[in-house]
Amino acid sequence: MEKIEIGKVLKPQGILGQIKISDLSDGKNALSDVSVVYINEKEYKVLAKTFGAGCIYLTLRGIADRNSAELLRDKQVFCNREEINLPEGRIFIADLLGCDLYLSSGKNLGKIVDVTSGNTDIFKVETSEGACYFPFIKKLNAQIDLVSKTVTVDAKIFTEVCLYQS
Repeated sequence: MEKIEIGKVLKPQGILGQIKISDLSDGKNALSDVSVVYINEKEYKVLAKTFGAGCIYLTLRGIADRNSAELLRDKQVFCNREEINLPEGRIFIADLLGCDLYLSSGKNLGKIVDVTSGNTDIFKVETSEGACYFPFIKKLNAQIDLVSKTVTVDAKIFTEVCLYQS
């Protein structure tokens, strides 16, 4: 089963081993069916989860006190891809990694190699001119074809928002 990162352990929550993780998903509906998470490649059964603003509180089997929870601080949290409920028309950011980026003019810029998540996701593309970074905004009118592993964006808007690093 393929695993998808859903967040990072921010801190222990309380004295009974609950942890607070950042939420990289599309909200609580996306993760409502998650029953198992992986931290440091170890599997943990989710006993309870509560959704907060931009975070999730998890109670995990085998983490029974604050000291055990503290050992997980700053670790990435993954779950099985099949347990994530994607809203209609949404895709996983991980599926865009390795896609060729094209401008609407037909020019192939290179491959998408990294994404930094935030209020606006920042994509990194390896080009012949060096690394290029751009925010993945609606104005780009991105056309995504996962079968052919291509992403095509509006050339004019792209040139206004991209930043090259040589």
